[in-house]
Amino acid sequence: MNEIGAIVRPFMQILSRVGWIVLSTSVIAGAVFLWLGPPATAREYHVKSEIERFVPTVGHGLIQLGGETFLLILVAYAARRWLRIRL
Repeated sequence: MNEIGAIVRPFMQILSRVGWIVLSTSVIAGAVFLWLGPPATAREYHVKSEIERFVPTVGHGLIQLGGETFLLILVAYAARRWLRIRL
C-alpha cells in the first residue's frame, strides 16, 4: 500500500463513523420533533423567569454531578467499545 492509501483509509473510516453519528442524531431529533411537534410559544415563554424562581440545593448539585459523570462514562465506553479509540 502506498503512503496516500495508508492515510486515506483511516480517514475514510473516521468520516464513515462521523456520518453514522450524524445520521443517528438526525433520526432521533426528527423523532422528537414529530413526537412534540414544532416549537410553541407556550413552551418558550413563561410569565415568570425560570432562572429567577430556581433555588439550588445540594440535591440538585449531586443529581447534576451524577448525570455528568454518567455521560462521561458512557462516552468513554462508546469510544473504547464501538469507535475503537484507546484513551
